[in-house]
Amino acid sequence: MALSPLFILYIVIVFSFLVTSIFMFKPKGNETVHIIFFWLAVALSCLVTFINATALPIEYTNKVIAAWCGLLFTAVGIIIRMIAGKTNSIANVLVMLSTVYGCAGYFLLN
Repeated sequence: MALSPLFILYIVIVFSFLVTSIFMFKPKGNETVHIIFFWLAVALSCLVTFINATALPIEYTNKVIAAWCGLLFTAVGIIIRMIAGKTNSIANVLVMLSTVYGCAGYFLLN
């Protein structure tokens, strides 16, 4: 059985997500590391949402809209991060939740 390229891409994204999550919650120390990994998590979240939404056929309008709604978690996380001005666990969890939502949506909807 051959693995589809999209499935392999999701495996790579999930692995990257796990590494990013570990470094986002690494004990306090270097704020620059937290910032870099937060924005990497945002990028992964956007990538997962984009792939999830565009992999569905156009006639599945409700599922496509539900896939794009995953970015709402990321948007709220970014807003919280900008208001706090520093590392914020709630913002990190919201961005992680968006990535998990996108991955779960791909595996459940496709």
